[in-house]
Amino acid sequence: MRRADAASATEPDASPTPRPLRLTEVAAEFRMLRGRRIDLESASLVAEETAGWPDLVHVVATSIDAADDESLDAELPDALAGDVAAPWFEAMLGELDDGTVRALGRCAALPAVDTGLATALAGRPDASSLASALEAGAVPHRQTTDGRRTLAPMLRRHLLRRMGVPEREEIARAAGRRLLAEGAADDAACALAAGGCWHDLADLLATVPESRTRPGRWVYAAPPQVVRTMPPIAAAAEQAEADGRAVAESNAREPTAAAPIGHRDAPLAAALRRLRRGDVVGAVPSLRRAVRSSLAARERLTARLALLVIRAPLARREDLLDACCVLERDALADGLGGLARLARGAIAALCGPDGQRRTATRDVIDRFEQHGDATGAAIVEGLAVLSALRAGRAEVGQTLAFAEQCERSMQRELAAWARAASAMVGAANGDDGLDRLMHSAESAAIEAGISGPRAFLEAALALSGAAGSAGHVASARRIALETGLPRLPLPSGLPASARPERVSARPVGTGLVHVRDRTHDMEHPPLHRVTVSCFGGFRLRIDGADADLHSVRPQARTVLRMLALNAGTPVHRELIADLLWADLGRESALHALHVSVSSLRRLLSGDPGAPAGVVEREGEAYRLGLIDREACDLSSFDDHLTRAADAKRRGDLAAARDGLIGALDLYRGEVLPEDGPAEWALGARERYRLRAAEAATSLAHLHARLGDGRAAIAIARRSVEIDPWMDESWRTLVEMHHRAGDVIAARRAEQGYRRMRTELGVE
Repeated sequence: MRRADAASATEPDASPTPRPLRLTEVAAEFRMLRGRRIDLESASLVAEETAGWPDLVHVVATSIDAADDESLDAELPDALAGDVAAPWFEAMLGELDDGTVRALGRCAALPAVDTGLATALAGRPDASSLASALEAGAVPHRQTTDGRRTLAPMLRRHLLRRMGVPEREEIARAAGRRLLAEGAADDAACALAAGGCWHDLADLLATVPESRTRPGRWVYAAPPQVVRTMPPIAAAAEQAEADGRAVAESNAREPTAAAPIGHRDAPLAAALRRLRRGDVVGAVPSLRRAVRSSLAARERLTARLALLVIRAPLARREDLLDACCVLERDALADGLGGLARLARGAIAALCGPDGQRRTATRDVIDRFEQHGDATGAAIVEGLAVLSALRAGRAEVGQTLAFAEQCERSMQRELAAWARAASAMVGAANGDDGLDRLMHSAESAAIEAGISGPRAFLEAALALSGAAGSAGHVASARRIALETGLPRLPLPSGLPASARPERVSARPVGTGLVHVRDRTHDMEHPPLHRVTVSCFGGFRLRIDGADADLHSVRPQARTVLRMLALNAGTPVHRELIADLLWADLGRESALHALHVSVSSLRRLLSGDPGAPAGVVEREGEAYRLGLIDREACDLSSFDDHLTRAADAKRRGDLAAARDGLIGALDLYRGEVLPEDGPAEWALGARERYRLRAAEAATSLAHLHARLGDGRAAIAIARRSVEIDPWMDESWRTLVEMHHRAGDVIAARRAEQGYRRMRTELGVE
């Protein structure tokens, strides 16, 4: 990546097409070059205008001299709409042959270029030259999923500004006619707007309904006088404002009974109703149907976003970030600015560095509030609460604030979930007002008419030390599974649950009652002592002896590892079936899962029909029969880090050091390396690698504070070995060498740090 002042940027890089920068990388570029922080909305604008082209992003970043972060965010839109990169563009055009420059001019009004359009507008020889230049990476552009090329909007405007008004309008009209002939009326509207052909555009909008579908892509370029005096364009501006909201007005209100769950014509509505009640498992098929079959772009993209949020714990952070960035670009391409802002909220809440998530999320919420979109602000706040709950870092105040937001917007079901979560978090943190939190959560659940939040309340009772804590844990998990939650985000520190009793349902009057099955305890022996290890490779021990898994079929072994990854927590059977047998139908996938579980029981307990033993059934879920959290190295690792954090808060540095040492002793390598790039394993592998590297850097600093410089250097080296791509690991190693007075070792570490940054393209 080139580094030069904008003023001296006279020779664009002619290397092969670079990878477009993601908006998080655009923000990092501004932070590195200008020492300024831009929010994700500004980063998205820069990424869109420059097509994410690294050199062009560099030019923009070095051309704006703002006094502070807020001024930079405020000045960026005008700077991008102007011709701030004109010298760079002229230098780039000077390096191209005449045919390519002519073709760029003839195609400048097009929102996207393909071979057919370029040939029709510029002729075959010039279109061929343009195709070669695009392929060689000589022109800033982005390739779309359908194979077309989108020129950087800044470049398109620069090319059109070089022309006189008659030529510019003629080029725009020619592009519009060609696009209309191909049935792309909405793209024709974009082309006419780019050339400033407002009367032609008004006529098109009035006569061709298809041209009105995505006005958010072009209407903001219309001068205010044009909007005021031309009714078709004024109507398009109103539609663009509606498209700029996170949720369509008809969906922002609380749903009524008019659209029952599962209605075939409303898969997204059915899924959202299920999600509000906590039925995540039941919502997933409807969301997939919406992605595949919904005609409306808003419905498809909303369903995609919901699926990304649901599957975030299973995904590697980089993969999740890529998917959210693609969705954000797709929303912008469809003129759905509010949905694009929601995608940025997901990036901030789910994908950002842990220390920066709250600030980035607050920025997105502020943007929604600036646009008067309270629903969008509430959704992003909800994503932040969900992310904090999953990470075990939620706070009572945060969850209560979200509950109050939901209550103001009449979303009673979401408010009930938030209040129940606040009770669980309050119990985990020893909040003095737990009784009040429990009471308000119970009242909210009753008012909303849903039972799922009771799972959080049972967890709160267990965390509070109430009598029968193990029973409350089992109840929490049972209620969660019955509701449709694939996994309950329980805080660490819950007491180990006693072995759940088998229950059978039999009709009584008009309902069902659960009856304890006492015969089970007489028919089957007590649980075996099962321990599992996932760090550095999978290992299962039963009553102290290694289990021989060589005769188990590969898919059954995968089921076993998946259950181990969840550390004894039940995993819904449909989630397992979907991840491992997605190519089969539902019934076939569930049958394959049943066969795998039976084969595991046959090998490990000698009785394929017995529900006791290594693999247990809890309602619609399976779990490993682990007696306590120490039986799994992952949960034990988490507990060591929790104890270390508690000790550090108390100021007990020696206990904090011991907790970190205990955690790192367990980290013998990456989580389940034998499962490679399997989607269900990537998220946990990335999460534990990051936590282990962070633990090592913290331990290095603690060793240094306690006067053990040699141990500090050794553990700092281990942090780099665990995650060689983490800045903090390298900075800690350099600092420890400097503290020890070893200048040569410090320089070697600095060189390694620079090599890492160079490989990442940030040095």
